Formats: sequence, structure tokens, C-alpha cells
Amino acid sequence: MAGTGQPLKIQVVSLDWKWLFIYPDQRIASVNTVTVPVGAPLQFELTSSSVMNAFFIPQLGSMIYTMNGMVTRLQLRADNEGAYRGLSTHFSGDGFPGMLFDVNVVSQLAFADWAKRGAASNQLLNIDSYAKLARQSVGDARTTYRLEDPLLFQAVATQHIPAAPGPSLDREAEVSPRSR
Repeated sequence: MAGTGQPLKIQVVSLDWKWLFIYPDQRIASVNTVTVPVGAPLQFELTSSSVMNAFFIPQLGSMIYTMNGMVTRLQLRADNEGAYRGLSTHFSGDGFPGMLFDVNVVSQLAFADWAKRGAASNQLLNIDSYAKLARQSVGDARTTYRLEDPLLFQAVATQHIPAAPGPSLDREAEVSPRSR
């Protein structure tokens, strides 16, 4: 996909009920917000830590599914600076309505500044903090992490980090007489 600037690799993990964006080359990660430079070819690699989900940024184009144990790829480009909204378009349980993320399209210089600040963050994403992040939750803060292991995405995608159990009910499901 033609564009201006260097291609940017972004690895995406759909969690219960949030999105994790990993920038392996910049050694940063963010929750529920993705920041990209205007005009750059965006190379997304996507997986799920739990149930199947669907990644969609309406203003940029195509929707694609995320699946546990599998990596899908999507190439996009943002031609205009601005603030957009991304979302999940596949029902995934109780927290599904809040599974939204911010999309910040900024200048090349603003992106470099953002990445530099993220790489200096005191919040560290590693196996331990990922395990806490992967727990089911709604309304998580939009946090930027310093990425300890640039191979974290591969560990999730290849299930070296076990998959999350997926959505569950807080109460036992009622069984009707017909379904027994």
C-alpha cells in the first residue's frame, strides 16, 4: 500500500473487553487507543486472547476478524489527521458494548514524540502485567506501556501464553425443561 513514510507494524490483541495495541519496533504498547502517523502504510497483525472478535475502524476501511491461535493481517492508511473511533463488530459477551478504542492520526513528528514518551513510560508490559491485563474487565484506562518483550504478540498468537477462558455468566444459566 503506497503511502508516505516508513510502514508501521502494529500488533493487535483482542481481549475480554478491550484492545491491546503492540508496536514491537518502538517497544511500546497501548490499551484501547492506537496512535498512527498520517500517510504511513499501517501493517496490522491481529489475534485474540479469547473468543473471536472483529476489528473495525470505519473511517479507514475494512473490518477483519481476530481469532485465538491465528494471526490475520490488514493493511490500512490514514490520509488525514484526526480523532476517530474503532470498535468491535462481533458480539463477545457482556462487555461487548464498551469494546471501543480511540484512533489518533497525527503528524509524523507528533507520532515520533508519542512513541518516545511511551518508550520512557514507567508502566511496563511483560508476561506478569499482561496476565493482569488479560483478565475480563470493562472500562479500562487508556494506558501506554513500555514493552519489555517485543515477542509478546507471538507468545499470545501461538498460545505459549494460554488463552483466556472467554466470557462467562455471573450466575448459572437457567435450563429450560426442553433443553434437558
